[in-house]
Amino acid sequence: MRILFLDAPEVCHTSRPCVPGKSDVETGSSVDLPPRPSRASPDAQFGTESVIRIHLLEAENLIAKDNFMGGMIRGKSDPYAKVRLGGHSFRSHVIKEELSPRWNEVYEVIVNEVPGQEVEFEIYDKDIDKDDFLGRCKIALKRVLSSRFIDEWLPLEDVKSGRLHVRLECLPPTPNGAELEQVLMVNSLTQTQRSAELSSALLSVFLDRAADLPLRKGSKPPSPYVSLSVRNVSYKSKTITSTSEPVWDEGFSFLVKRPHVESLELQVKDEGGQGLGALSLPLTQLLTAEKLTLDRWFPLSHAGSGGQVLLRVQLGILVSQRSGVEPRSAAATGAETESPPGGLEPELYVREDGDPGGVGPAQELRQRLTHADRVQLESPLRASSKDIPDPYVSLILLPDKNRVTKRKTTVRKRTLNPEFNERFEWELPLEEASRRKLEACVKNSVSFMSREKEPLGKVHLDLSQMDLAQGKAQW
Repeated sequence: MRILFLDAPEVCHTSRPCVPGKSDVETGSSVDLPPRPSRASPDAQFGTESVIRIHLLEAENLIAKDNFMGGMIRGKSDPYAKVRLGGHSFRSHVIKEELSPRWNEVYEVIVNEVPGQEVEFEIYDKDIDKDDFLGRCKIALKRVLSSRFIDEWLPLEDVKSGRLHVRLECLPPTPNGAELEQVLMVNSLTQTQRSAELSSALLSVFLDRAADLPLRKGSKPPSPYVSLSVRNVSYKSKTITSTSEPVWDEGFSFLVKRPHVESLELQVKDEGGQGLGALSLPLTQLLTAEKLTLDRWFPLSHAGSGGQVLLRVQLGILVSQRSGVEPRSAAATGAETESPPGGLEPELYVREDGDPGGVGPAQELRQRLTHADRVQLESPLRASSKDIPDPYVSLILLPDKNRVTKRKTTVRKRTLNPEFNERFEWELPLEEASRRKLEACVKNSVSFMSREKEPLGKVHLDLSQMDLAQGKAQW
């Protein structure tokens, strides 16, 4: 067989080795193939996302919807909340028989600065047939992005009474791997019992193109798409028809909990489901890369000879500026810090709410916070009746017997040996805390028809007689 050219071909030499049986020259054309880029080319918006952390804290003075006997007996409500932002929606757990519920739940959403977006909240009373509306409120996303932190009580609209306490924080990703260990530690200390594990990083992936994908049966070009996943979150790219050199130009973002143990899983497939190649990228490779970024061609496994994909992958650490927890730094104390003996983790301190982190009185009043700070009751209880109780613990800082200082655990059903493993915090200076007494009252959560909960026992702790800086667990 002879190949005839109208003009002498100019052979484009590349640094890639030729696949056996293939020629570097495209027959039937006198035009050179464009050189393959060595780096991805994302648009200017790539990697500019932020993470909004939404704290659904509590509500008060909600409307009582569960009335009985035609309203002669005033009941309460079983409230829950719906939260919406940027196409994402969340639903809190239901709190039984409460008009001032405390949810203490946290949700996270990846956002772009798209005009007009709002964080929306709606409160409902859970019923067997149809849930009753208890009010709504909202905050403009633009305000959260500009102020970076909002902590407010919002009046509920379209109802006679009620307000909602929320905290919103904007976390822009930081390309600094040195921040990761502190972020992981702070997340573990501020983690709420009813929320998913907090994210420590944002992974941004720009899928540029692929090259030398294997042909389908019959030597027909495939119609490839890409599936990308981190943990249990997956995305699918668009499909490019009839080519082994697809160009996608798409970006994807993932919330990452623990970069040390997670990986990006990528699969290239034909529209018929046939596998064309795969890539497993441990995120530890990003932690050692400059600016936590990799931008290059990655070889695909199970892709025949030469299959590869061009990606830009970057990691941003999510550093909370208002977590309430910070390390004791040399800058704060004016002294050099020493490495803790035995490889212990550095100490973290709770700072008074609103402390900007500068040197001042609030910075001096810090209480040590460890992983063991919790309320845990395991002592056997004595029931005042033959029935096994449903115990919970009510906590209050005396002498303030009001809703602001009151906390209570979840109810443990039918047990004389309840274990709660819950943590409660009060934000106040150490000097003031030493003048308080903590009242812990164990109660039986009886019928909703009863106004008073049955007491099972009570204890008062004089905080002036306790070492609040160190803390300890005891019966």
